[in-house]
Amino acid sequence: MGRVRVDGKHFMRDGRRFNFRGVSYGTFQPRADAARFPERDGLKRDLAAMEQAGFTVIRTYTPPPDDLLELAADWGLHLLIDAFFPDWRYLIGSSRRDKRRVAREARTTVRSIARQLAGADVVLGLSLGNEVPADVLRWVGARAIADVIAELADVVREEDEDRLVTYANYPSAEYLCTDELDFITFNVFLEQRKDFRRYLARLGNLAGDRPLVVGEMGLHAATVAGEERQAETIDWLMATALESGAAGTCLFSWTDDWWVGDTAVDGWHFGLTRADRSPRPALAVAERWNGRTVADVRDRWPAISVVICAYNAAATVDECLRHTCALDYPNLEILLIDDGSTDATADIAAHHPRARRVTIDHAGLSVARNEGYRAAAGEIVAYLDSDAYPTPEWPYYLALAMEEGTVGGAGGPNVPPPDDPEGAQRVARAPGGPVHVLIADERAEHLPGCNMAFRREVLEQVGGFDPVYMAAGDDVDLCWRVLDRGWDIGFHPAALVWHHRRSGARAYLRQQRGYGRAEALVEARHPDRFTGLGTARWAGRMYNPLVPWRGRQRIYRGLYGAGAFQSVYRGGGHLLDVVHQVGVPVATALILSAPVALVYPLLGVPAVAAVFALLALALVDAGQAHPPRGTRARRLRFRVGVAGLCVAQPLVRSWGRVRYGGPARRDLPPQPALPALVRRVSGGVSVLAHDRPRAEIAAGIVAALRRVHVRLLPATGWEDHDGEVIASSLVRGKLVTSAHPVGCVQVRVRRRFLRFRLAVTALAAMMLTVLSPPVGFAVAALACLELTRGVWRSGPMIHRVIAACAGGPA
Repeated sequence: MGRVRVDGKHFMRDGRRFNFRGVSYGTFQPRADAARFPERDGLKRDLAAMEQAGFTVIRTYTPPPDDLLELAADWGLHLLIDAFFPDWRYLIGSSRRDKRRVAREARTTVRSIARQLAGADVVLGLSLGNEVPADVLRWVGARAIADVIAELADVVREEDEDRLVTYANYPSAEYLCTDELDFITFNVFLEQRKDFRRYLARLGNLAGDRPLVVGEMGLHAATVAGEERQAETIDWLMATALESGAAGTCLFSWTDDWWVGDTAVDGWHFGLTRADRSPRPALAVAERWNGRTVADVRDRWPAISVVICAYNAAATVDECLRHTCALDYPNLEILLIDDGSTDATADIAAHHPRARRVTIDHAGLSVARNEGYRAAAGEIVAYLDSDAYPTPEWPYYLALAMEEGTVGGAGGPNVPPPDDPEGAQRVARAPGGPVHVLIADERAEHLPGCNMAFRREVLEQVGGFDPVYMAAGDDVDLCWRVLDRGWDIGFHPAALVWHHRRSGARAYLRQQRGYGRAEALVEARHPDRFTGLGTARWAGRMYNPLVPWRGRQRIYRGLYGAGAFQSVYRGGGHLLDVVHQVGVPVATALILSAPVALVYPLLGVPAVAAVFALLALALVDAGQAHPPRGTRARRLRFRVGVAGLCVAQPLVRSWGRVRYGGPARRDLPPQPALPALVRRVSGGVSVLAHDRPRAEIAAGIVAALRRVHVRLLPATGWEDHDGEVIASSLVRGKLVTSAHPVGCVQVRVRRRFLRFRLAVTALAAMMLTVLSPPVGFAVAALACLELTRGVWRSGPMIHRVIAACAGGPA
């Protein structure tokens, strides 16, 4: 019997997928040796019946005696064991001394159990607690309890470094989480299939890159009718768990024979068997589902074409094709689009006859992806990068995510393989990587190109990928165009692919420079989806399972903390990103201004402040950088390396965006001309002919201004204007249109001076004039120039652009 290990969102044993099909067992009347399990003969009968029913895992709530370990190994069953210790729920009061005592005793107990079970392959993992009540979390503090659980995980690994650890949580304490767990376990009792499916989707996202195990699920069956309902419920519970990508399930429970302490519990009918071990109908249902996988949840699966675009990918394409060609999905087509490679890519592909190779002249990623869907035969086209490879269940989960008719595309997460080198693991935790953006647990706004699929009809409808994107940005552009056509984009948290990151800082920063260029192209084509600072304006939230959430979060606890589902709601998180993307370049510019301190020492203060600001930001980044799970060595070096990437990335990406900002606007598709200019009116008003809806005219004006590099924030629907012109650092203007009188559309800009900035600038100029008149006069002159530029760009320039686009006089 080999040891069970984590493999992405699932489990693996002896190099093959391990199907976690569990059932809870106990607790029972104590034996003479104090073990809370049946005698050996009873254990034999129970385990034989479990094995016959197809179960592979037994969940116990107390450490097992030696005979249970021995018999489980004989029957090929693994054990998920609760490392029971008297936790915080048994405390009276809240003294620090008592809390420290609980933590100390927990460490001692868990260490003893881990040491006793060290090396036992029959043990799948240890659960470091079970359902600490939400009241106790409020009383003691969720963070304090999570810290102790993390310490217990380290204790287990000190005794057995390969032992898997988890904690059995439940919905009322959803927010209790620690990154040190190898897999996530939740006990979930819901009696409606729709609610169960939606909650598992939520848990799948909360689990991140780890497997999700449903630690308890079932239904009480007190009568004959209740037994039939129990069987029906377990049927859809197990089906839904497979559809949702749960790595494992534990039915609660094996038998009605159940003891708490030294007392038998009467009226308890959750068992698959009755107290005398006679089977209920639910056991036959469980046996049927125990032999199934996600491939069995549908009788017919839609045809899928996997398109792999490769350009000089000899280093990774063999791994990609080897795993893709091993997929057992029915009616699966595999296409390798060779984008004019000059290395051994073609020779390597020839060793994988299941993949059909299409060779084109080198034209860039978008062209290759377009060739892929045109050559594909499947109704769904799934895209995979040549430096990525899929998990065995990947295509099934993509198909499930696209079952609803309104879903035009779908995808899932991508994470680096755990055996990637340390440099790649650092890059995976740095910003700017291929992450998905979710607007709901099963709906996405953006899918990375390394793991996305679309219906063929959707790709044809939107015209495929824009060829202007040579290496990146095409996925963002396509997703937004799909959404604009009214389609939904689905997401399945278990549709995971392994995706290699760049192996070091130099390759990563070179990639980020290219991403900056792509971002400039995307902004030029989707100006309404970007802020005035040049950052994307996402409707959803970016998810990176390897990076902790940086924003605020609130927990809905219910009135008086009595909510059954105390969920975490996360918001914000953008401020720190803005500080990086904007603050780091500004701070760097201030540091570069340090030589002016030679003229007057006081002018060196901003540079010094910028240095300290960057150091503070780097400390924050280092503190939030989590090394790979289970890693204990070189943590400081790992965190420092991630912090360095976090600070360097905004500089390189901004440089790429600024350098290619102008060229990005040169190849924009032609826009319809504005209506004819009727006349110009005093007071800064242009009058256009009302030959189309006013909203369409306003959108045309906004697009025309963005084309000539006017920084403009498009309206979102909440404002009383059509766009805000960022004329300068001291002046802004609000673009307003109105369809009156009949036949006319009037356009004007309401200029607004930023009074606070003006006051600060004037005060600074006066103080500097006193200290150093030349410097003060220079600052005042620069302020006047900035003010003049703002007045021009928020008035006359706007009307000149409108006149030019309308074909009228300037």
